Amino acid sequence: MKNNFDKTGFLTRFGIRRDRWSLITWIICLAGLMASVAYKFEGIYGTSSSIAAIENTLKSPAMVALFGKFDIPARQSADVFGTEMIIFMALMMVIMNIYFAIRGSRSEEDSGLTELLVSHSIGRMSNIMAISLELLLVNAIVGILFGLGIQFSGMLGVNANGAWLLGMVLAAVGLFFGMVALFSAQIADNSRNATTISYVIFGLFYILRMYTDLKRPSATWFNPFGMIEKISAFHKNDWRPVIILVVLSFVVWLLALFTSQHRDIGAGLIATRPGRAKAGFFLRGPISLVMKLHRTSMIVWTVGLFILGTTYGSMFNTISDILKTNPTMQTVFGKAAVNAANHQILLNFVAVITIVCVGLAAIPAIQVMNSLKGDQTKGYLENIFAKKVSRLHVFVSYLITAVIAGELSFFASLMGLYVAGNAVLTYGKLDFQTYMHVFIAYSPAILTSVALSAFLVGIWPKGTLISWAYVFYGIYSMYLGSLLKLPDWAKKFSAFGWANRVPVHVVNYGYFSMLMIITVVLIIIGIWGYQRRDLS
Repeated sequence: MKNNFDKTGFLTRFGIRRDRWSLITWIICLAGLMASVAYKFEGIYGTSSSIAAIENTLKSPAMVALFGKFDIPARQSADVFGTEMIIFMALMMVIMNIYFAIRGSRSEEDSGLTELLVSHSIGRMSNIMAISLELLLVNAIVGILFGLGIQFSGMLGVNANGAWLLGMVLAAVGLFFGMVALFSAQIADNSRNATTISYVIFGLFYILRMYTDLKRPSATWFNPFGMIEKISAFHKNDWRPVIILVVLSFVVWLLALFTSQHRDIGAGLIATRPGRAKAGFFLRGPISLVMKLHRTSMIVWTVGLFILGTTYGSMFNTISDILKTNPTMQTVFGKAAVNAANHQILLNFVAVITIVCVGLAAIPAIQVMNSLKGDQTKGYLENIFAKKVSRLHVFVSYLITAVIAGELSFFASLMGLYVAGNAVLTYGKLDFQTYMHVFIAYSPAILTSVALSAFLVGIWPKGTLISWAYVFYGIYSMYLGSLLKLPDWAKKFSAFGWANRVPVHVVNYGYFSMLMIITVVLIIIGIWGYQRRDLS
């Protein structure tokens, strides 16, 4: 057993050195975001009137679905901070951990580096142990910086116990999903499927958290992603979620170790199905090849976002009956006015939920476009370029697949809202045209994200991380922008902020046209750069 972990320290140092710039970027961005918001929070919610107003907002069903259930008494700004930030920052921690877990495990195997390492005097499980230690270290550092940033933010109501509890529970939930991704890397036989499995598992936990928060809050304790809401920071300061998540992380890590011993290097527990001896009619060009490579991921994201949409849509009856259940409102304003007001509340709910749907739909689109760089680096495209296939043909193949992946999954989420929403509503149903307006308004955000990724792949491949930063900023500015009172220019720094809150408002076709022009320009420059730069 000792030999199985031989050279773990060396591999850990090697992994940290390999990922140092990515690690530093993630740590600075996450810790800086948490500290800056904490520092700003007292100025936003430093009065009792502002706290009372935001408390009512956070208790609405739409906000509960996004931020979790607001249980603690809101007396000071720290109470609001603990509720607003925990789900969003946990989401960022999960994304970071999945990225590094897959990159250090399955991606290294795909490139053949792991096979080279284990051919020397290195233990069979040293690599997975090194990745685990790297994840543990980065989560610990981010958690400590979170705690320090909150403790010295100057917010009223902050205490050291609550500040460190918030930091450590975010580190613990990140570590748990990092171990889940590490386990997924043992199941799948390539990095694409491993990433997809990791996000599917996380997506299920996220949807279950949302459902239990709205329907059965006590059941949220049984959800690893949901129990982080139960810490009651700055009040009861319950450390049980941290302990439970650490224990669960250890259990999943043991499963990852066990499965790694029962598979071959480069293979997964789920073997890839052998393909045809001869290519079919629809597999005779780059575009069909790229679509086939990303087929599983596209199906999972499309089905997953449809399920997310149906989950949100199943709550429409609860949302639209908020005022109807108040007899005073019906007496004063009359049934027709109350129904109209309920309909407006429903439109606002759709506008809020669309932010989540379009943000998630941008992820598979960016994954596909950025995979052009990865496939090229790994040498997968050498056989294609050896044939009579132009760079333009290959570039456009990835581009089209990326657009389809993003727009299809976004459309699926809206159809989930449409089908489930109208199934539960007894009056005030939203017609198909309403959702088409939403689709038209928000589609340019996905297209612009893909275009930026295409621009970077063509001009500056090492900067593709910027495309992820762009998407995350867009989600952040729309997810927390109103609550943090970001200025309009900050929200409109990304294409996500130009959608004009459809369906509450009409589609602004001036914005739509401008974003489409930007998209086309970025793509043309990306193609120009890809055709002229050295592919190596």
